[in-house]
Amino acid sequence: MAQKDLRHDNDNLAEWRERKKELTLGLVKKAIVELENIKARINQKNVCEMMAKIASEEDIEYKAVITPSAISKNEVLKTIIQEAQAKSKYLNNKGTPISSDGDKQFEVFRLKAIIAKKDAKIKECESIIKRADIQDTPHQIVQTPSDQFKLLLQNLIDICLKDHFMYLDKSKNLILEETGEVVISKNIILSLPINEGK
Repeated sequence: MAQKDLRHDNDNLAEWRERKKELTLGLVKKAIVELENIKARINQKNVCEMMAKIASEEDIEYKAVITPSAISKNEVLKTIIQEAQAKSKYLNNKGTPISSDGDKQFEVFRLKAIIAKKDAKIKECESIIKRADIQDTPHQIVQTPSDQFKLLLQNLIDICLKDHFMYLDKSKNLILEETGEVVISKNIILSLPINEGK
């Protein structure tokens, strides 16, 4: 359906322009509120995209949805967006919010990469456990759960150290090579049989 051009029906072109100006200003402000609600980056491009999404029939009739280049030429609208942008950055404690589809896709890719790394670590740990080849202790041998746990832990640590997956720091904490995180504290390490008599 073709859009009705109200300029031809309106005897007063100045009145038509004034109404368009009012609607555009209101639509810009509404678009900024919508962007703030979804924690999106506020810039001219995103404001224009949001304007198109939330425009009413009257907004469309009066051509109140405008382009980023039109905003660049309008000092009032440009200032409103810049002020909202500054406020958004000030209120956002976590850094720059996600806005464009490109930013969102990058964030999804980054999270997938983190998950893939974690999955790889899990598989690596499973492989280490298999290589440790720890057999179930026969019931006849008296061994406490604590001793069994220490034996399992000691074997895992040995393999991790051998494969350079982890290392012991000066204090005898077991450290994850990739991140530098303490995996097992020195108190536990020093209680293992491997350290007895050392």
